[in-house]
This record gives sequence, structure tokens and C-alpha cells, in this order.
Amino acid sequence: MAVTVFHLHGKSPDSEGVSVEVAYTQSLDELRKIIASKLSIVLPNTISFHRSASPETATSDLQVLDSVELIIKERSVAILISGKKVRPVPGPTGGIPFIGGYSEIYPDFLGNYQRLLSKYGHMVHVSYLGKSVYLTDDPDCAGVVLSEGEFYSKEIGDNHPLFPLKSSLPNGLFTSDSSNPSWSTSHKFMMTAMGAKAMRNYVRTMDHTANRLIKCFDEILNKGDSVNAFFWGLRAAGQTIGEVGVGMDLKMLDSADSQIANIFQLIGRNLGLAQTLFRKGSFYRALPNPERREQKMMETQVISFVDTQSERILKESQRDMPIDEAAVSTSSLLDFMLHATDEQGRKMDVGLVHENIVTFLGAGQVTTSCALSWLWFCLATFPTQARKLYASLIAAGLRKDKEITAEELGKLEYLDWFIKEMQRLYNPAFQPTRQAHKDLIMPGGYLVPKGSQVTVALHSVMINPEHWKDPLTFDPERWGTEEVRKRHKYAYIPFAAGGRGCIGFNFALQEIKIVLARVVLNFQIENTTEGAVIYDPDFSLYRPLNFTMRLHKQVEVEEIITETKSSAKAGENDEKKTSAPQPAVGARALPHFWAVHASNNGTCEGMAGDLAAKARHLGFTDVHVVRLADSPLADSSQTAAIADENSNFFVICVSTYNGEPPDSALEFSDMLDGEIKKGNSKRFDGINYCVFGAGNTQWGTTFQAFPKKVDANLAALGGNRIFEKGTGDSNADQDADFTEWSTRLCAATAANFGVDVTGGAGKAGANALTTAPAHSTDDVKIQFSARASVSEDEAKSFLHQPPVKGFLKATLTENVELVDHDSPIPRGMRLITFGVPDASFTYREGDHLEVFPENDPAVVERLLVALNFVADAVFEVKEVGTDANPTSLAAFLLDRGQKITLRDLLLYYADLAGPIQRSSLLLLASFLPADEKFKKLREMLEAAGAPSAAPDPAIAKTTRSFADLITSQPLLAQALNLQKLLIILRATQPRRYSVASSPLVDPHAVKLCVGVEDIRVADHQGLCSGFLARGKVGSVVWVRARSSQESFHLPKEDDVPVVMVAAGTGISAFLGFLEHRNAQGFKVQEHGGKSPFRLYYGTSYHDMPSLRKLIRAYADDGTVLVEAAYSEEDAPRRFAQHILLRDALQIWSDISNGGHVYVCGSATRVGDGVRQSLMNIAEQVGGEADPVAWLAGLKKEGRYSEDVFG
Repeated sequence: MAVTVFHLHGKSPDSEGVSVEVAYTQSLDELRKIIASKLSIVLPNTISFHRSASPETATSDLQVLDSVELIIKERSVAILISGKKVRPVPGPTGGIPFIGGYSEIYPDFLGNYQRLLSKYGHMVHVSYLGKSVYLTDDPDCAGVVLSEGEFYSKEIGDNHPLFPLKSSLPNGLFTSDSSNPSWSTSHKFMMTAMGAKAMRNYVRTMDHTANRLIKCFDEILNKGDSVNAFFWGLRAAGQTIGEVGVGMDLKMLDSADSQIANIFQLIGRNLGLAQTLFRKGSFYRALPNPERREQKMMETQVISFVDTQSERILKESQRDMPIDEAAVSTSSLLDFMLHATDEQGRKMDVGLVHENIVTFLGAGQVTTSCALSWLWFCLATFPTQARKLYASLIAAGLRKDKEITAEELGKLEYLDWFIKEMQRLYNPAFQPTRQAHKDLIMPGGYLVPKGSQVTVALHSVMINPEHWKDPLTFDPERWGTEEVRKRHKYAYIPFAAGGRGCIGFNFALQEIKIVLARVVLNFQIENTTEGAVIYDPDFSLYRPLNFTMRLHKQVEVEEIITETKSSAKAGENDEKKTSAPQPAVGARALPHFWAVHASNNGTCEGMAGDLAAKARHLGFTDVHVVRLADSPLADSSQTAAIADENSNFFVICVSTYNGEPPDSALEFSDMLDGEIKKGNSKRFDGINYCVFGAGNTQWGTTFQAFPKKVDANLAALGGNRIFEKGTGDSNADQDADFTEWSTRLCAATAANFGVDVTGGAGKAGANALTTAPAHSTDDVKIQFSARASVSEDEAKSFLHQPPVKGFLKATLTENVELVDHDSPIPRGMRLITFGVPDASFTYREGDHLEVFPENDPAVVERLLVALNFVADAVFEVKEVGTDANPTSLAAFLLDRGQKITLRDLLLYYADLAGPIQRSSLLLLASFLPADEKFKKLREMLEAAGAPSAAPDPAIAKTTRSFADLITSQPLLAQALNLQKLLIILRATQPRRYSVASSPLVDPHAVKLCVGVEDIRVADHQGLCSGFLARGKVGSVVWVRARSSQESFHLPKEDDVPVVMVAAGTGISAFLGFLEHRNAQGFKVQEHGGKSPFRLYYGTSYHDMPSLRKLIRAYADDGTVLVEAAYSEEDAPRRFAQHILLRDALQIWSDISNGGHVYVCGSATRVGDGVRQSLMNIAEQVGGEADPVAWLAGLKKEGRYSEDVFG
């Protein structure tokens, strides 16, 4: 005896080997069993022994040790499994961001299972949507996986296909874990009830039901109708299950017009929901979702049905009896379960009885109905074999007017072959799944980790060419051959195998034999499906989605007898083999898609446009992009009409401004408030929605306020939230937030509707989730105008009409830099005055002014040269495709319907300075020619536009704006023409500023205080601030007054205390307040007025003497009390909120006397700090126990108001 170290080839014998005492008397098989037990190798006979060699040594070069004598001579011995090195299960890697290998599986389960197993081998691993799936088509592996015992058992975890059903039936025979004691109890009772002996008692019942089906089919034949095969399979199976299962006639076969019983409609819907929930993944299932809510409602109805039938049976019979007696004496399976007792006299728990009868009703009905559908399909598809089946029934003595007996069923050999061949090719069950108890080494050398869910791909096992000759040929006769009789035990497993194999297989086979025999004795079947038959990806079993059939009378018995005799005399035993069609996967109809938006600057409109394009890319055909205020959601009658269609999908992109809705959504917000107040829980009933909120975390407590309101209120008012709310933060990377969220949304949508995301991507490796929707230059039609010169009016065309509706022409009358040129702090702040002569122009103190900016003329000139544009060429947009973003230049110019020059396009209308969206970067990449010289540029753009890409600082700098991109990547300009440019670029959006003046001084003069980046330290300026900084006195600017929130205006009375807190350019609004108060003649108390009027102002440094002089003038004449803080000073109180705390007693007195507090400036620099300071004052001076609630109350009263910005 010697001690030998055994190790897997490639692993270290010292650190990963196992020591075994080997005796000369041992056989190799005994040694294999010992090694298998130590290394968790599931099949010992797959082990081969070899002389140890370096890990890099090829397996073919390893020396075989084929005797115990040779093994004992070695200190260490290497092991191969099935002649191969042990390795992780192979499979596709990478996949699609956020959803992994989703497209490797969905929607074509069977086709993709077969493709993956053909590509990677007999085991495959795929990860997607939070699931980790292992597949096998190897009979050896299948036998191990399905055998309940040491290695695997049925444990229905998150990754198991039955997991969503388990939530409804945790203890059911089909859905409980093997470790659940309830399963053992159920199995003990039901094995007897479902045995072959017990089933013989139901032959007459089943034949009676089959004859009722034939009468219905006679009616259909006489009408000449085509019918959906699966739905008639449901009627036949359901009627039988009803009679055998609960002893009840469900009236589904009374006539051709009978309906499917409600209990089976509920069960069928539950199965569909379970499949949807499994496909959507564990993350979605963890969220409140409409599918699970619907499941719970149906569970209640199903339980009520079972309770009613149980009460009926218990009233009819109350005698309990031993299991064996009950199996042959009770009238139904429910009767059996209610009255059977085991050897100890124990009965099944009532709750367990209910779960098992529901399991039986569901599993038995849908499995059998699928099988019948495929059998009828085979009768229509293989007429030669169908005729031979008819002849075999007649030869066995069966007739359509004669009862079928149990004895006859057992002798129908060709019927048995026909059904087996159907199951081999079209078996309804296709993915039995078991869980590994520990790390296991499978046949083929595959390493399966502990806890893995391994799915046996039944369809692939039963057409595995290594075990089946001509596997895709429909050949019932193969079952009479010696080759098939001696097949691998697990090469044909239509009902799975092991302890958790289908317990109802005797029932199912008996039923389908009787029904098939009855149908063949009476009818021939014609396939009347329009196009090819496809299968349903949303069903938990393999069933035909669209197979329709027409019935024809079967030929007379004498004719088939004569034909059979003639064939026998002629020796016609050979027949042409028929290839079996492999149905493709079907697709669900996609709902109406609404991309709804509301924002002040067009951000959300652009997002909605991107979502609409993605929806079309996924296959949605009815797609709408609309403002929230104009959407069906805003009108109750339109909402109800959309909901009644039961086919809608609303994606809502909204922003917020200081906690308030965008201007265009104010009425919608009021409507929500009204409906909530009324408690109208049905207002959005039937509406499927999700929300993305655009915002900026610098807005502090008001961040995402309106998006949150929309999301929560729609749910409270009856809407179905179908995806989690998305959150964008423009203070970080809102584009990345939106791109990631929208990609996950589209992935979940594709999963929900069975969309093949690789189908329309256009190139290998591409997919509809991460590639830009295809655009062609034909999407935008333009027309250039012939001309010889530029007229004066054309040269000033931009100045003759507003760029956006509602804008008015203003003249810049003053532009003053407030910061000293020699300031040690590099910054800029300008006080700019406009004259707006238009009589319609009005505004109030505290309002905003929108400015339509122009691009830097120097940048425009560089782009004209790079793009080879003729600056004075005039063109007009005539047509724009539906996929163009509504905020694109193309859509913007189409709406204007105006001829413009290329110079004007780049100077006034194109957003050259704004950040480029990821979707635009992907579009740019798709527009590049296939030439090799564009390869690196394309890869760079695709990487920068990828949904999950963390921005590379170097790339981010070059792609910060279109102008920067063209400058850094001049090659790009060579690939662009005007049409592409119009698709890619977004239209310039106006910028909004707080007004720094009062209409009481001059209603047609308006001032702004604008911060400007100092070009001495900044590598770029903001588009509008740079434009305004360059503005010359006398230049024309387009502006529009916009109202601020109502609470951000001064009290009309002069006896209301006012506290103003500002930082930086936040002083702008309060310069307007000061001018307004001064024009009213109101004074502070120290100058004879009635109330305090305080300004606390924070800035960086003493470097704005002209601003200080202006404010000091208001203080000197008694208009205001001023306190300033300088953050660059080395002083304890460096910020405005610090001065507030210093003056806490005065501030509390002002507020207590009905005072108003106004805050303006950076949300993070002043907003958060002021709120905290005020709450500290309320708590420490005012004694408020809940300062947060106190501040919220102050805001609700309109006495605390912010105008803050990011």
C-alpha cells in the first residue's frame, strides 16, 4: 500500500491535491469512486489517471496510468475528466451594459439554448439581469442534475424559472423546495393517486370528455371555420382536469361556443405573469410591481374556487380511508386528498391540499393543452405518419362509435411512438432546473459552483446528434428500432427524471392518448396558419402561439383498411423521411408609447426625444413626443380613453426649479393636488408609467421635488409604476445618469415584451440598447437657394424675427465690469442694462429674464472653415424624419420655416458650447465612414458615448462641446455634411437670470448681474455669460421676461420685516429689490420707516467698489440695512449665514413679527447654509422643538422663499 497525491491537471499537487492510500488489491473503478468522493466528481467513470506534468502540458500529451500498479509508482497523479482539464463552464462574456447576456437568451429560449450549446459545448454559463444560468444538453449531465440526492435537488431560488410561481404556491408539489417537509408529504400521497393503477379508473371519464370534444369539432367542421389549436387544447385539457381533479363539469365542451372556465383563465394569466417576473430579474421583483399585485388578486380568486369545491366534496362524503383504497375509490383527486390517510392515519393539511390541487389544475391543464396543440400540429404537418396512425388505430380495433378501454390503450404501439416523437421534438416542458449542493465537477470537466441553478435544456438533449440519428426528422418508427431501445437512459426525458420528475406523467399520457385517438378516428387536420407557426416566448411552457387548424372528415374505415392491405402487398415499407419544422419565437404586440416632457430649458424635451428614438429602435411603431401639459395625462377623458385601450406606456421626463414645477407643468401640478385632495384613486387607473427627474443636488432640499411628486402622485392616483424612478444630477453627470437609466429601462422593456435586441442593430455585436438609432441623411431634407449676393435684409435676418416665440428685441445700453481688473481673485461680474421698447414687455421685481445667446464669432469662423461651409449660402429645412430629436437643430429649423445662411446657423441657432450628449456621440460614430482612417476616432466616440462609461478626463475635455470636439478631432469634420450636423446638434436654448432692477424706475429698462469666467484662468466661458461679456453698447439681444414664484416678490406693505441673504451673483435679485423699495420711498425704522429691511451679502473679496458704492447709497438713504461677509478674509464669520447667526435675536424678532426671508445665490454655498442657520435660530432662540417642520411651515406660508441655482 502506498500514499499517492491525486490532483486535477493544472492544479498544484502540494496545495490542492488529496492524499489517498492505494492498495494493489484495489481496482481502478474502486479508486475512481474514492477520488470522486474526495473531489466532488459526480461520475467516477469519467476519471482518467495520468502522470503529473506541468500545468501547461496539453492533455493529449499526458501519459495515461491505466493500472493500479502504475499509479502506486507515482508520488502524484494528475486527473482528467472525460479526457479534459477541469475548467469553469464556458459561455458568452461581456454582454450588454446593465443586463449582461440578456440577448444571448431572450426572446428565443429554445433557439438560443441550442445555439449556445452548439457553440460552447455541452455546458454553458450565461449571466443576465441578475441571474446566473447554467445549461446542459448532455444526457450524462442531465442524469446527475435531475437525480435528487447528494449533488443536486430542486431548490427554487431567485434564479429558478419557477421562483415567481413559488411566491403563490410555496408548498405545492411542483413549486416547493425538495428540502421542504411539505414536499415529502405531498409526494407520498400523490404518487399513489397518480399511479398507473389509479389512472385506469379515469379512462372512461377521459374518453367521455374526448367525445364531447369531438362533438364540438363536428360543429366547427360544419361551419368550415379555422380555430386556434391551443385554445381548443385548453378546453379539452381543462374539462378533463376539472372532472378528474375536482369532480366538476366546467362546461367547456358543451358546444363550439363554450368558453374557457374562469379558473383556468386565472391560472393561465398567473403563469404568464410568473414568466414575465422571472425574465425581469430579481431587482425588479424586489420592487413593488403591478405583476405581483395582479398575482395576489388572482390568488384570492383561486383560493375561493378551491374552498367552494372542498366544501361541496366534504358534504358529499366524509369517510376517510387508507391511501391505496382512496386512490381507486374516490371520485376525484380533490376527494382523494381530502380523505386519504397514511399508515399512521395522518391526512394532508388542508392548506397543502389546496396548494396541490391548484398545482394539479395548473400544471396538468397547461402541459396537456400544449402537448395536444403540438400533436395536432404534427397531424397537419406529417400527413403520411398521421394516416399511418389512423390505420394503426383501426387495425387495433378502435372505432369512433366505440368506447376506448384501458386494455386497448396499452396495446396502441404506433400511437405511443407518434406521441414520443412529438415530445422529442416539441415537448412542452423545456427547462427543468436544479440547484448544486456544493462545488461539483461535471462530465466533460465542467466546474459548477455551489448554489448554481443548472437547467437541463430538454429540447437540446432530445435532439442531441450524438445520441439521435437524424435528430430533426419526424420519424415515429425510430422508436421500434434496437438503436433507440438501447439509447442513453437520459437522452429522452420529456417528463424530466428523478424524484422531482413529473408526477402526473401517467395522467398526461393517458389523456393525450385518448384525445389523440378520438381526433384521428374522426378528423384529418389542415394547417391554416398565416405564415410560419411560431412559439410563445411569454409562456412558461413551449406552446404554439399562432397555430390555427381546419378540420376535415376522416376517410371511411374501409378505405384505410384497403389502402393498408394494398401497401402491404406492394411492399411499401420505406417512406420518405420528413424534416420537422422548428418554430421561431413569436413577439408580443408593443403598446402605444408616449415620451412626455416638462422643463424650462428643453433638457427634458431632448431626453424625451432620445427615448422616443430608442423606442422606435426597439420596434415600437406608435410613438409620441409631447409636453406634459398637452399629453393625455393632463385630461381625464383622454386618460380614460387611453387606459381603456389597455395598451399604453408613458415615460415622463420632468425637472424642477427651486422645488416648483417647470412653467409648462404648473397646471398639471395643480391638477395633481386637486385629485389627491379628492382622493381620486382611479384617476390614472390603467396607465403604465415611469419617471425620470432632471435636477441638481445643489438645490438641496428641493432637489427632485417635482419629479418625486409626479412619480408618487401618479401611483397614489391609480397608475402602474412599471420601472423605478430615475434621478439625474447636473451637478455631476446628468447625461450619464439618464443614459444608464434609459438603457436599463429599455432592457427591462425588451425583456417584458420579448424584443430581440440584436435583430435591428445592423452589425455584428451591436444591439438595439447600446447603439444609436439608425439615421440617414435622407431623414433631413434641405434646399439651398440660388443667389448672387447678400441683401441687407438677409444679412440682418436673425434680427428681424425672434428666434423663439415670445422673445422681444432689446438693446444693450450699459455693460459694466464690477470686479477690479487687478483683483487677486480671478473672476468677473458684470452689471448689464437693456432697453426693451416693446409695449408688451412687463416684469416685476424678483422676476427672471431669459436671454437668447450667440456663439463666439471667432469659433463660428473656425467651424465654417473646418466644415467647408459657404458662410453666405442660404438654405431651408423642408422635411425631418420621425427619429430626429425634437430639440435638434433640424426639428427647430423646420418649425421656424425660415431660410437662413450657414453663418447664421452656427452663430445664432447651433449650440456649439453646450455638452454633447452620449446619444449624440454614438450618432457621430455611426456617421463615420467605414474607412480605416476613421477607426480610432470611431472607437473613441463609441467609448465616450457608452452608457456605462465613466468619463475619461482627457476624452471628456475634447468632447465637452461640439466646437471643442472639431478642434481636437479635425478628421471628424471630413465625415460631416449639413444634414448630419442638423441631426446631431441641439438648438441653442435661452439662459435665465434674476432681474437686478425694478419696473418702477423704468418699465422698459431691465438689468442683470452676470458672473463671467475669467479667461486668465478658465479654459472656456459659458455660452451666454461669454456672449453678454462681449456685448457692445448698442448691440441687439433677444430677451423674454419670465415670472418667478409668487412668493419671491416683496410684500406690498411697508410694515412687513424683510431679510435678504445673497452670495455672489445672487445679489442680482436684491439689487432689484433695493431699486424697487427705493422707488416706493420705503425706509427702515432707523430712518423713520415701519419695519426692518435687511441685506446680508457674501462675496469673496473687497474687489467690487462700484457694487459696494451702489449698495452703500441705498444704505445711506435709509432704504436698507446692510451686512457683508468676505470668504477670503481670515475672520471667524466669513459667510452671510454666519452673520445671520450673529444677529439671531434680531432675525427671530423679524420673523416672529410676520417677516419674510428671501435667499438668492448658489444652492450649496448659500441655500443649505441659510436653511441650517435659520433652523438653529428657531431651535436655540425661538425654542422650536422641530425646526425642520418650522421652516417647512414658513415656506408654506410664503414667508421663506429661495431663488437658488446650481
